[in-house]
Amino acid sequence: MQKEGVVALSPLRYNFITNSARLAEISLDSSEEGPSLLSQITIGTNAFIILSVILLLLLLFSAFFSSSETSFSTVNIIRLKNYVEEKKRGAKKALWIAEHFDRTLTTCLVGNNFVNIGATTVGAFLVSQLIINPTIANIVTTFAMTIIVLIFGEILPKSYAKEHPEELALFLSGFMYFLIKISYPFVVVFLWLKKALVKEKETLPTVTESELETIIETMEDQGVINSMDADLLQGVIDIGDRTVNDIMTPRVDVIGVEISMTPEEIKNLFFKYKYSRMPVYKEDRDHIIGILTERDFFTAYIKKQKIDLRTLVSTPLYVSKELKVDDLIRKMQAAKKHFAIVSDEYGGTSGIVTLEDAIEELFGEIYDEHDDDDDQVQHLLKQDDNTYIVSADLLVEELADTLELGKVPETTYPTVGGFLYGLVEELPYEGQVVDYQSFIYENDNDGLIVETPITLRFTLLSVVERRIIKARLEIIGSKKSEKNQDTKEQD
Repeated sequence: MQKEGVVALSPLRYNFITNSARLAEISLDSSEEGPSLLSQITIGTNAFIILSVILLLLLLFSAFFSSSETSFSTVNIIRLKNYVEEKKRGAKKALWIAEHFDRTLTTCLVGNNFVNIGATTVGAFLVSQLIINPTIANIVTTFAMTIIVLIFGEILPKSYAKEHPEELALFLSGFMYFLIKISYPFVVVFLWLKKALVKEKETLPTVTESELETIIETMEDQGVINSMDADLLQGVIDIGDRTVNDIMTPRVDVIGVEISMTPEEIKNLFFKYKYSRMPVYKEDRDHIIGILTERDFFTAYIKKQKIDLRTLVSTPLYVSKELKVDDLIRKMQAAKKHFAIVSDEYGGTSGIVTLEDAIEELFGEIYDEHDDDDDQVQHLLKQDDNTYIVSADLLVEELADTLELGKVPETTYPTVGGFLYGLVEELPYEGQVVDYQSFIYENDNDGLIVETPITLRFTLLSVVERRIIKARLEIIGSKKSEKNQDTKEQD
């Protein structure tokens, strides 16, 4: 029975009061050695267990913040968008968190610091209950908590998150989204400080063109897509950089019908070149009056009608040589044309371009039943590791890509023929040698990738009426060329 004037205390309340009393009796003289402050506070078994559970919860929160930081920083945004379309649980919140990573990162860092400080404090208190000597207790606390927080709060959760970013992002998105929202009034202060102290860079695209090309190469290497699919995807990327000037047939190579030609001459022209369409011009190729199709001509020819070319030709489609190839395809689709005249800045004719020329930028060379084997000439014929026969029609960019040059030759002309014509200081002639300095990437003796200076030596093999047709290319200065030279000398 409780006596009057006496208040009954619970064990926890009693321990709190007695501990407070002990604290009051602690000497403030720092020169006097004695037990640490924490070691003078004793708790019961139940309180020790509760604090241990709190420590575990704090470590769990540390792991949560660490794994969230890693998963949402490495997650594939495109894959999350696909998950949203598939209506996967947590995908919308995960995508929002990843797209607002500034707020996510600040929340994770602030939260992680708080829980790590809390875990260290609780851990130190628990160790002080087990070890009375303050020096030993401090050493044990420092090493134990460092290892525990480092392994269970940093290394393990971040390693797992790096291996499973999307899976973990979906799982953590709900609680992380909740924490970001409720902590925003506090986090916004840090965001404001960041903007004030750190100058924001221009927002870059999520994936650049070069990164997309690397992704395609990686997918091909890993067997996700075959080489034909990789070439097609690469063609789709490159087609936006190509212009009509890169793919057109130049004026000097254009085969056309002069309006005064007889039906027999026109028939022989179609039989000889096997074209389905040819431009019809008056006097010269700057005055094209229309496009004549093989079908329309021979329909009239077989019927032995009097052929008037002006009634058979269709109105030509004119395009600029600076027009992008993808825009050319759209323009031809809209006009329902397969053939276009390329105009220069003076209104003259630069050449012609067909829909097939544009499509070949995606699928590569397209040969039909009318093409002879002689027409299917390789633009770059390899003779050995460092010697090639190069067609003047080959694009300079394609040559650089094939040879893996570190520096694409600078030229205003898209083809090798135009590039070489710009290098020579006089009219080109067969046997003429032209050098160009460049570099390639090679492995040195230590296996490191280094830039190796090389010389591209072109020897003109075929020149017709001042026009370069073919050249031999020799790469001088690479390790392969030196190895080949040593082999030849030994032989």
